[in-house]
Amino acid sequence: MSSNIIVRTISELADLRWMLPMVGLCLFAVPVHSEDSLASLLRMAEEDTLEDPLLLTQFTEFGESLDAIESPVTEVLQQLDLDSSERLNRRSFTSEAFDRSLGEQQQNNFTAFPDFDRGIVVFGEEAALKIGGFVKADFISDFDPIDSVDSFDTSEIPVGAADRKNSRFHARSSRLSFDTRWKVQQEVVRAFVEADFFGGDDGGNGSLRLRHAYGTMGYFTAGQTWTTFTHPSAVPQTLDFEGAVSNVNRRQGLVRLDLPLGDSGWSWAVSLEDPRIQIEIPNGVMGEGRTETPDVITHLKLERDRGDFQAAFVVRELGFQPVGNPVLTDTAWGFNFTGSAKPLNDTRVYSQITFGEGIGSYRGSPDVVSTGPNSASILPMFGWMIGCKHVWNDRLTSNLTYSELILDPIAGQAGTNLRQTNYLAVNLIHNPVDRVFIGIEYLCGTRENQDGDQADATRLQMSFGFYLP
Repeated sequence: MSSNIIVRTISELADLRWMLPMVGLCLFAVPVHSEDSLASLLRMAEEDTLEDPLLLTQFTEFGESLDAIESPVTEVLQQLDLDSSERLNRRSFTSEAFDRSLGEQQQNNFTAFPDFDRGIVVFGEEAALKIGGFVKADFISDFDPIDSVDSFDTSEIPVGAADRKNSRFHARSSRLSFDTRWKVQQEVVRAFVEADFFGGDDGGNGSLRLRHAYGTMGYFTAGQTWTTFTHPSAVPQTLDFEGAVSNVNRRQGLVRLDLPLGDSGWSWAVSLEDPRIQIEIPNGVMGEGRTETPDVITHLKLERDRGDFQAAFVVRELGFQPVGNPVLTDTAWGFNFTGSAKPLNDTRVYSQITFGEGIGSYRGSPDVVSTGPNSASILPMFGWMIGCKHVWNDRLTSNLTYSELILDPIAGQAGTNLRQTNYLAVNLIHNPVDRVFIGIEYLCGTRENQDGDQADATRLQMSFGFYLP
């Protein structure tokens, strides 16, 4: 626009005043960073000399208004670009192998790992770290004697004890986890560490205790995590920390291969694992248990949209060395059949059958028991569990679990040795807001000794939980 433009008439200026707002509205249809944007044209116009002061004022005011509009719009678009980029980054570190279970029945699931696609995720150079966990406060009221005050371990019910009650408040179930992921040749590699506060003596404040510390690359896993003998998706969702008496919830050091069998949903795993044993030493015999070889465990798993099934097998060598004598060894074995299914969209049922010889330590009972002054025997065991989880609505879930553990009545055992125990838990959990839960649970259990004497215990537990985002 040159300085010798003919002066516009009053009517033309009036028409221009109507056109300028319309041009402003069209700005939103023009890319913000376009070289030919209206803002650029107006700035070019301002650089020219206008003979008409009124027209010059109109252009100046409109340019200022345009700057005021363009700046916040640009900021919003830049923020949208950042949010979109972050979502893409998170998705790039998710993996079917690590995160496939997140979409099914995860509400109030205390065995699931924290989800990786939202919450506190820190991005570094070609890596990402998710910080997870929860705070869980447990308020416990026992109506009968039980020596396990922090968890409902029915094997700790004293037989023949005088009546007593107990109250206990603690937050030992609280957890903290770090899930780190990076890529190697387009494959996601994972290192996961999780701890709780169930270390130390029962009834104390608790100390930090390692739950999981393992790495996974492809089909290979090494570190401490759920034993290959267990099936995490079939673990009952109880507020009580102990859980069903027959359920295998052991975490231990291992090296494992997990191999999918085509696209059929079947997979096979084999592992070498830490050979912890529990031996009841005969009276008068001096010595200690030995673990000279690792436990060998394998399982076959079928996974479907409506459920999954697993059959696991363990073979292990039990060792004992009397003082001044060679190590005595024998072979132990066990099977664990577990399943989880969704007969209805909001209902999941799970079950377990476990049996074998010398596998009691996988569920907190002895592998070997004393049968006389100078003799011992590998202890056979049988356990089963049935449970159900129902989602009533977006804010309310329930769990019902019943389990039994039976140990063989081998001759020569002490009459006070455990013969049988059972466990019942039913709860109702409410989520008033996202990532917060309040639950109440009724627990009942019995213990029977080898001599036939028995006792029972009941507990009411209330829990408050806050998940890290």
